[in-house]
Amino acid sequence: MNCAEFSDRVFDFLQGTLHEEREEFVRHRSGCAACAGRLEGIRENEQILTGARAPSAPADLWPRIAAAIAQTRPIPFRLLRVASGLGAAAALLLAVTLFATGSAPRTPPLKLVVQEVAPESQRTFRSLVPKYEDVDAATAMVDTILRNDY
Repeated sequence: MNCAEFSDRVFDFLQGTLHEEREEFVRHRSGCAACAGRLEGIRENEQILTGARAPSAPADLWPRIAAAIAQTRPIPFRLLRVASGLGAAAALLLAVTLFATGSAPRTPPLKLVVQEVAPESQRTFRSLVPKYEDVDAATAMVDTILRNDY
């Protein structure tokens, strides 16, 4: 037996299905250090993979789960009262929160009173107002300048 034939029959040997060539296989393994090392490496891998496999569930697992689910368990009345009280409290808290935050916060309108305008400011206002035919646009521009939001 040569090394290629040995490699082809390694798994048959490990599974115990190598009958006719077993003696020849063992003789080659004892005479070839490379094939003996390959066989030991495959055995180690088999042990590791066997240990890593997920355990299978018992055959009666699903019927037991179905039976446990099918069992009716009455809920004590005291627990129902507690649960309904907590539900009512949560609904009340939600209603109060929605009512409190329902209206959007309103920003107070900017009321600007100019008592006295310096000559530099007069030039600024005169240059702004003729640019805009719309008074609202000019007011918005002045608000932006005075608020320093730009």
